[in-house]
Amino acid sequence: MQNEKQVLKVSVYGALIFAIVAIVWGVAGNSQMILFDGLYSLISVALSFFSLLSAAYIQKNDFKRFPFGKEMLEPIVILSKYTVILLLCMYAFSSAAADLLSGGRMVEPGMAVLYALLATIGCYVVFLYLNKQKKSLNSGFVAAEANQWMMDIYLSFAVMIGFLAAWFMTMTPFAHVTPYIDPLMVMLVSGYFVKVPLLSIKEQVKEVLEMAPEKGIQTEIEKTSSHIKEKYGFDESILRVSKVGSKLFIEVDFIVDTDKWEPSINDQDRIREEFYECLIDIPYTKWLTISFTSDRKWAL
Repeated sequence: MQNEKQVLKVSVYGALIFAIVAIVWGVAGNSQMILFDGLYSLISVALSFFSLLSAAYIQKNDFKRFPFGKEMLEPIVILSKYTVILLLCMYAFSSAAADLLSGGRMVEPGMAVLYALLATIGCYVVFLYLNKQKKSLNSGFVAAEANQWMMDIYLSFAVMIGFLAAWFMTMTPFAHVTPYIDPLMVMLVSGYFVKVPLLSIKEQVKEVLEMAPEKGIQTEIEKTSSHIKEKYGFDESILRVSKVGSKLFIEVDFIVDTDKWEPSINDQDRIREEFYECLIDIPYTKWLTISFTSDRKWAL
């Protein structure tokens, strides 16, 4: 299995190649749509390189300066990444709208269709690779890269369909509509793409604010906490869970009635081990803190 750094390098180099080809092709073919694709890829290169540096920095051990780890950098970097993509989509939409209102833009459909076909195939190959690695590495950085390439697939495929339609139009009485195809596609694609960064920004903000993780993980941990409480006859269990990057912070306080049973240090460690084993299938690094108290105020 390849490590996170190697996988991110593939994304960086792939995006750089696509960016150069698209920008040159877009300028040569006078296509704002292809140019948008190239600029999107170029920004992806810078952002992917930033992700690569951040991933390497997070993996460095620096306990004295970061006693709780550096996983918070992951959502911050991904949040920055999608914010830039959101701004790019908004700029592309407004620029295309201006072109549409000013009479459109003449593009050579044949060149554009060829570019879109090659780009769609290339993006799909890189996406398949990243998606496979995402499942094995469980990395937020790799997941963000895979999402980015998925957006590129849709973008390239939309370009191909749009320019195929424009190509056929040149052979019909509607040939005068052809100049409007390029800016119209930019508006449709960039408008649709706004949804992806917005949803991702929402998820990353939740992690930066250290909010509760997704419902499935939360439910699994709650079941484990309730099971341990009932098994050992504790009065109550108070659970706090948050997800930051690839790390789950889990804090459990068991309220103990010392008149019934007062767990020894060995008992407490055995319960911690049992709790941890119940969560072994959750694919994140766990920061597990389990405390025992007879006074509820220390758990609140």
